[in-house]
Amino acid sequence: MLYDIVFQAWNQDKDYSEGAIGKEVWDAIRLHIEPNSKTLEFGCGMSTLLFDCSFCRHTAIDNNRKWIDMVSARNLSSGTNLIHSDLNSLGFYEFVPEERFDLILIDGPAGEGNRNGVLNIIHSLVKKGTAIVVDDTNRPKDKELSEAIQKLLEPEHVIEGDTSHNRKFDMIIV
Repeated sequence: MLYDIVFQAWNQDKDYSEGAIGKEVWDAIRLHIEPNSKTLEFGCGMSTLLFDCSFCRHTAIDNNRKWIDMVSARNLSSGTNLIHSDLNSLGFYEFVPEERFDLILIDGPAGEGNRNGVLNIIHSLVKKGTAIVVDDTNRPKDKELSEAIQKLLEPEHVIEGDTSHNRKFDMIIV
């Protein structure tokens, strides 16, 4: 129900649904967050609004000022922190928080292979029980990223999911 409400509000002025997080991805994420969970999102958009409504302590990092402005215009709670970060030479964000998270959503930066920079920092962001969601694993580079994370972290469990809009995602539980 929350997903449908946020989806409708997010797409009120213009249809952004093509790039929006799928309901099936959100349903999987929702099972792994509780109030006050610390969550991190690479990229921002409708998913940021969903995290904001979930009473977690959420950080979203994006290099695109347009998306940050669109999300921040939605009157976010004090528990959500949006960070603008330029991209480094690897095409990944220059800024990375120095803390560990309960859940990480990797859905940015946009561009085939640009998410691979997370491999250099993923160890510093996770703890036992962290759930990592790699969205868009229907794209070969994003599936390769998921597999590389799995090799690095030797997770307890991996869930491969499909969405109703012909995309895939992996949830890696450390």
